[in-house]
Parts: sequence; structure tokens; C-alpha cells
Amino acid sequence: MATPVLEAVEAERKIVSDIRTVLRKLAASRLLSTATEPANLARLTDKAFRQEFPAEKPDNRLASAIARGIPARRKLAEDEGGSLSAEQAAQALGISKQAILKRYQKGQLIAWREERQNAVKFPVWQFSDRKVLEGIEETLQVLNAGNRLDDFGRMLFFLSNHGFLGGKRPIDCLRGGKVTKVLQAAQGYVE
Repeated sequence: MATPVLEAVEAERKIVSDIRTVLRKLAASRLLSTATEPANLARLTDKAFRQEFPAEKPDNRLASAIARGIPARRKLAEDEGGSLSAEQAAQALGISKQAILKRYQKGQLIAWREERQNAVKFPVWQFSDRKVLEGIEETLQVLNAGNRLDDFGRMLFFLSNHGFLGGKRPIDCLRGGKVTKVLQAAQGYVE
């Protein structure tokens, strides 16, 4: 009765013998003189092995993370009343479309680009009584200092609960007039 170790050794011997038989036949056939040199045979054997037994699936973690991010971005875009077009946001503040886009480009307002529509969208929650909610611009100045955050990263800061703020969201704290506390939270967020 053969043991598992002896069976493995016998199987390995058989595989090596089969490979050597194929290599001898290739060398004898002289299909291509350079292809049958030992170094080329080793390279071709390795190539055949990789084709027969490909490596594991490619690492799809980045693609998976991007796919998970799509509904998260959609939720951020829809939270707290959704968004306004540049024209609508400009009208809400009583300024021109060019002026509001310039404020976005300077990092004074939160918005994001809708690539499908080639448009800039502004979250409604940053506006109150025909002006920008107090503390938004100062907080954005802190968040923009490191250039680590994209538009949705900045929105996530305002709409997420933070332990430093007693489990509250920065947007709620700004509405309550706690600008200094939100600025401190923003500093911790970017460090």
C-alpha cells in the first residue's frame, strides 16, 4: 500500500519523465534550431506553463472601490436637499454665474463636476438666506490646504458624523454657529 508521500513522489517522477520525453522529441525534430537550444526550451516550457496555469485573477480592488464609490457619491449629491446648477446657485446668492464659478474655482464654495453634463453642481446645504452658510468658506480654506481631498471628500467631511464634534455633522454644527469647533475638526481631518 502506497503512502501519500510515495504517491506524490511517483506522480512527480512521471510528470518530469513526460516533460523530458517531449523536450527530447522537440530537440530531435529540429523544428527551429534556436528554439531547441536548452535555454529556449526552458523559456518556452515556462511560457507554456503560464498559459496552461495562469496566475490568479488580477487585483481588482481599485475597480471594486470605484464601483462602491458610485452610490456613495450619489448619496452625497442628494443629501440635504440635493444640488443646484451654477445658474440656480448664482441666482440664490444674487450673483452672476461667472462669479459663482470663480468662487468654486478659488475653493470658496463646494461643488462637483458632472462630467456627463459638463456642468458644475452646488450642494443646496451650503446656502442659507441668500448667502453662503457662515463658516463654509473658512472650513474649506482648511480642507483645501493639503490638496488631499477632492470635491466629494470635502462634502463627506461636512455630511459625516465626527467624534470630535460629539457625534454631530459639521454642517449641523455650522448651522448652530459652532464655526471654531468645525474649523478644529477640519484641521484634524486633513492631518
